[in-house]
Amino acid sequence: MKPLTKAINLLLHGIHLFIIIFSVIGWMIPALRPYHLLLCLLIAYSWFVLGAKKGWGYCLVTDWQWYLMRHMGITDLPSSYMPMLYRFITGHEGNNQRIELTTRTVFYCSFLASVAVNREFIRELLIYIGQCCF
Repeated sequence: MKPLTKAINLLLHGIHLFIIIFSVIGWMIPALRPYHLLLCLLIAYSWFVLGAKKGWGYCLVTDWQWYLMRHMGITDLPSSYMPMLYRFITGHEGNNQRIELTTRTVFYCSFLASVAVNREFIRELLIYIGQCCF
């Protein structure tokens, strides 16, 4: 296996971990709240808009990583990243439906928290858009 392939795989793991951690706690850091809201909107777009065509819960980063891992000869991949992460951390298989439900629940709570702490930013953005477009 080529060193570049391994490096890209590690980079994709890093991107996944950043997305997961920041999507859970980013709303708590005042200076990063608008970026957290943007990330939540991008995740929702991927899950629901792209997911309407590719399968609900679709993640572009997972798609890239699964392609790369299949190229590396790894074929026992779950349907999404979180069950693989659970297997890596705990050392055994988990209940994929429970893992997916937990993932969605944590994301929705984090998204709602982001909307709540960004309400003034959202209001100002909507006013700005209204002034520009109408």
